Amino acid sequence: MASVLPSKNVDMEAGTRRVVAYAALLGTYSAEALAFMATEACRRLRWFPTPRDCLDILAEYRPPVSDQETALRLCQDYTTERFDRWFTNVRAGEPIGDVPEQWRRIAVERGVLRRLPGGAFVIRSKYHGPFKPYQAAEAKAA
Repeated sequence: MASVLPSKNVDMEAGTRRVVAYAALLGTYSAEALAFMATEACRRLRWFPTPRDCLDILAEYRPPVSDQETALRLCQDYTTERFDRWFTNVRAGEPIGDVPEQWRRIAVERGVLRRLPGGAFVIRSKYHGPFKPYQAAEAKAA
């Protein structure tokens, strides 16, 4: 940047202090972030950037996403979409199907499924529970 952008004329001591200040301020950033900052500073500014200018430009930097992170994000999006579709179907009364235990527990917490004492899951809107003693007597009498 120093070769491209003009700056104030300073003596050797002031220049050394300036370099130390910039190094202390920018030393924790990655080489990619600093390259982004230098490119943007040369593109936007007419003069050598102040430390504040450098930090403002660095705040805009977003590191590139690795292939692994992209793949993990796609897998997460796919799983979330499948869960949302399953949950909507179960809420509408469709069969529970063979899904992970965690999905069923979430549906119980959200009030769509009910866990029976034996560990089975049923759709809450379709389950009326076992007959109460008085209901069983009424059913036999009828």
